[in-house]
Amino acid sequence: MKYDKMLMLLTLVAAGLAAGCSDDEDPLKDWTGPSKPGTEIKTPAEVGNRVVAHRGGSTEAGTRQFPDNSVAALNYAIGLGCYASECDIYLTKDDDVVVAHASAGCYINNLKPWEHTLAELRAAGTLDNGEQLPSLADFIDVVLEAGTTRLWLDVKNITIDGKSTEEGREASARACERACEIIEEMGAQNFCEFIVTGNATKISSGSPVTIWQRSLAAAGAVGSNAGWMSFRNPADYISYGYPWANLSTENLYFEGKTVNKNGYSVQKFLDAGLKLSVYNADLDVDMDYYLTYKDKLYAICTNYPRKLLGKWN
Repeated sequence: MKYDKMLMLLTLVAAGLAAGCSDDEDPLKDWTGPSKPGTEIKTPAEVGNRVVAHRGGSTEAGTRQFPDNSVAALNYAIGLGCYASECDIYLTKDDDVVVAHASAGCYINNLKPWEHTLAELRAAGTLDNGEQLPSLADFIDVVLEAGTTRLWLDVKNITIDGKSTEEGREASARACERACEIIEEMGAQNFCEFIVTGNATKISSGSPVTIWQRSLAAAGAVGSNAGWMSFRNPADYISYGYPWANLSTENLYFEGKTVNKNGYSVQKFLDAGLKLSVYNADLDVDMDYYLTYKDKLYAICTNYPRKLLGKWN
């Protein structure tokens, strides 16, 4: 299987990081590929921007009518013509993927998603606007029908009651792996991209592989993209063969102030040849700063997509 080959490759990379690799080596290049034979793979129409609506732009649209990670919020982002709409995903007990923003302790409707079926999660409560909890397949149906806006799927580093456990890390990795299976089945590789935890902790004591590496392997095996949310030296991304950095504005330029944590600036990541996206640019001053890089950044994520789009051109 493509995924097994990719994961084996990443395991070898993880075991040999000290040796590094040259800048022109890309351990992913041979493992991306098409969907299953006979599945039509659709391509989004060009929208002319790289604005990502955080949780669909729920904050801007109004959380009561457009709750976080709701179909209504997704349609809000689509209606604006955003490049993508960001959402959070979790694995369920019956091996489905639910789209939701878990509360503290990783609860959805007061239930831990990986311990309950999708039907049980839905039966425990609706969203504020009356919608049932959407599945990933529901979201994919919406974006495929619209034909424009992508999904950015946030693979969470699950902590159980505030603690990182092997059970939680396994549930995080499996959420991405199962999502990739659904994406491939629906021919939605070009409509879905992943942003993955910056956690470098091994999933289990018996393996060097992390949540990020499992997720990257799964995404690469079906021909999708994945960005790593780890703020570290750009040279690390190059040496590990990770081409896309998705980073918080709080470490770069935030609330009108240059931060450049550890001396790593926007330009430093771009000069390294990396794809760089940032989240979340919400204030006017921050939007204006990142818009000076709009032709070089992979994307800009915000809670206020209408406002950012108004500044784009």
